[in-house]
Amino acid sequence: MKKYGRIVCLLLAVVLTGASCSEGAGEETSAASSSPVIQSVEPEETEAETEPDFLKDVRYDGETFSIMTSDTTISSNYLIEGSGELNGDNVNDAVFERNLAAEDRLGVKFTYTQTNRNWDTVAAQVKQLIQAGEDSYDLIIEDQRGMSTVSIAHCLADASALSNVDFSENCWWSDYMRNLSVDYKSIYLLVGDYFMDVLNHSHALLYNRDMFRTKFGDPDDLYHEVDMGEWTYDRWIELVDQAYVDENGDGKADKHDTYGMIVGGVGGSTFPFTYGSDVPFISRDENGYPTLTMYCDRLLLLYEKIYGIFYSDGTRTNYGENGADLHAKFMENGALFISGTQLGDFGNFRDMEAEIGLIPYPKLDESQARYITVVHDTAEVGAIPTTARNPEMTGAVCQILCRLTHESVLPTYYEMSLKIKYARDDFTSAMIDLIHDGITDEFCLVYGGAYANDIFTWAILGPLQRQEKEGVASEYGKREKAAVKALEKLMDEYNSN
Repeated sequence: MKKYGRIVCLLLAVVLTGASCSEGAGEETSAASSSPVIQSVEPEETEAETEPDFLKDVRYDGETFSIMTSDTTISSNYLIEGSGELNGDNVNDAVFERNLAAEDRLGVKFTYTQTNRNWDTVAAQVKQLIQAGEDSYDLIIEDQRGMSTVSIAHCLADASALSNVDFSENCWWSDYMRNLSVDYKSIYLLVGDYFMDVLNHSHALLYNRDMFRTKFGDPDDLYHEVDMGEWTYDRWIELVDQAYVDENGDGKADKHDTYGMIVGGVGGSTFPFTYGSDVPFISRDENGYPTLTMYCDRLLLLYEKIYGIFYSDGTRTNYGENGADLHAKFMENGALFISGTQLGDFGNFRDMEAEIGLIPYPKLDESQARYITVVHDTAEVGAIPTTARNPEMTGAVCQILCRLTHESVLPTYYEMSLKIKYARDDFTSAMIDLIHDGITDEFCLVYGGAYANDIFTWAILGPLQRQEKEGVASEYGKREKAAVKALEKLMDEYNSN
């Protein structure tokens, strides 16, 4: 995806003791590169800064622009709509000023309709709305999993055909959007800096630095392992095993013990494990269409490692997915690692007394080229309904909002809120950059449930829940035929218009 420049890298280089600048630092993060903390990278210039603005003369004076925005307990509407006024909070005020600047720039007035849909109702409700001819909304912001189904039903406009957007600008996540396309060309789901819920729902691992120091030594050693490309499942399993302590000495693993890792059940919590590897779940044919290629030695190895971490003596998996008990156990120094957390959760641990660190999920092994960050399937993206009054206006508004977010809101949120308020050390700041840069292909996670017999998830999750140490081959075999047919149906539906 297109990446924004690391705004505070020069500052970090000055702050860190004993740091020396590396030469030739590039945009991509290399697993074997020198420490990302001490790289000095100038902010990238966008095409909007170096070339004439293609939206220079575009205005829609007097028009109302209507946004349907999800406002649930786990959504990021506060980064879309905000409070609607200045209140002294840096992030809120940046959102307010961005929205006002966008309105002034294009001569429009934003109106918002908040929704509170459960993830499994998004597709049906949005499709019904559009198919009924409802033309009240110029932009819809909803879960990427549900909206992928809406796109296959021909209810969304292809944004790649619009003249008022330029997806090559750094404010758009162009690779991510293309990966969410059935034909690897059309763009129905909008992902860019304005749609910050995608960043908030990026999975990351938190670890207790105080506990690491007590049990293993310098907690910065883990950062160095990550930076050298040596952070793998084998190393993770080793730490988790060794961190377990039977606190009450009863010989049984119970809620009173200290664990190497805690995770909220064996379900959706497996997403960052399954999709954070380099297993080739799909490949693209000559037309860009997906074909099933996941069954290989890497899949079997991945299952072996996932099984090893979930059923380690040092892991406890029954704290309830997304439950408060899971966070409370970690904050009470009850575990070395906590899984299931996302970047948007980082602030929930701000009051934790122990030092906390942040790292990406590990590589399958050292042959994996880079760390891969998984975005949860319910992350919210944008879409232009086919009933929108003026798709070109929607394109222009989104282009301006993404630019302004890139320039103001994102630096405020990403650099100040995530890094300065919540990060306990400078290395954590560099890890956030690494996690961000690892965000990648979401096609299998987003489309797999509705259009591939859920084979990408359940080939691993099924036997894992049954605690079958070598069950992935049989589970895959049971699902393969139906998955292939479902992918064929997906392409038939996609091409039916």
